[in-house]
Amino acid sequence: MPLTPCSDWCVAVIYKLLLLGLSFEFTSIGLLFVGSHSAALIGSYLLLHGLGCALLALVLMLLIPARYRRPRGWVLTYLFAFNFFMPLVGLVCVTGGLLLGFWLPRSWSKEPFETADPLRFTTHRNHEGTGFRGGQVRAQLGNHQTPLDQRLKALSAVQDTPARATGSLLRTLLADPADDMRLLAYGILDGKEKQISHRILDSRHRLDQSELPADRFRLSKLVAELYWELIYQDLVQGDMRSFSAMQVRKYAEQALQLQSDDAGVWFLLTRLELFSGDVDAAERALAFARKGNFARERLLPYLAELRFQQRRFDEVRDLFDELADQPGVPALAQSRRFWRPELSAGSQAALVPSLVPHALLQKGGHV
Repeated sequence: MPLTPCSDWCVAVIYKLLLLGLSFEFTSIGLLFVGSHSAALIGSYLLLHGLGCALLALVLMLLIPARYRRPRGWVLTYLFAFNFFMPLVGLVCVTGGLLLGFWLPRSWSKEPFETADPLRFTTHRNHEGTGFRGGQVRAQLGNHQTPLDQRLKALSAVQDTPARATGSLLRTLLADPADDMRLLAYGILDGKEKQISHRILDSRHRLDQSELPADRFRLSKLVAELYWELIYQDLVQGDMRSFSAMQVRKYAEQALQLQSDDAGVWFLLTRLELFSGDVDAAERALAFARKGNFARERLLPYLAELRFQQRRFDEVRDLFDELADQPGVPALAQSRRFWRPELSAGSQAALVPSLVPHALLQKGGHV
């Protein structure tokens, strides 16, 4: 029954409404056999019949499955009209339908799964690939004897690669003897820088127009992160890099004035101070990031670099016990083998730059 969640009190109320409704209904039918045709008798019949139909409609409304009860007003009106204009017959029909629905098994059952569109499989590429590998690209770009068209294709193959990985290579090509190579390399670097600079200008404009503290905090943090991207992706050099670092600090401090416990801003300052070589400021920022419950696994590489710059090498080795190998980052495994050689017997691979901070990897060999 649909009333399984109902209490005993609820069931008792339904039975009382049912008995009262049936009493009104049968009393009104009894008035039809009195033999009188007075207006008072007809009025009494209609009144008792209407009250009985209303009570029975309410009972039936509570008995039918929940998915059939909406919209409630129209369903009640329908049940009332069905019983009112077809005395007894309407009640018998609705009750019979309910009993059939309760007793007869379902003609269909809900499937435990749904039908999904078939996966599309193609045996060819949807677009023409470059056909270059990382080592092959660097070899062709660095070899001036390679035909110019192949070098241009190799350079085009890396234009969508993050500037963090290709920045130094592209800057080397700015002094290439071939004009086309210089122009294309400059265009790639300039395009990436302008894309971030445009977002900075737009965010700063919205920050100047904003008055709500929550919006000012969000926009200040965004501007600081965008200036850091210019540094992190190696898109600015010299004075522009120093200016970008100043802007990161400026807008990060603005964000912290509005929300001093934001761990993300402190983590950003940790990366900046480590990059700038300010060990004390990095220690302070990292402590606040940890206090703000920033994910420890993301802090571990920077904590290891900080301990390296503080020349606390034993702690660096201990931290490499927590730095797990990541698929697709073989240089991290090489770094772990250097700092913790006992983790891989006899393996002493040369260190190369990786996702672990630069100072930790580049200077590790001098410890």
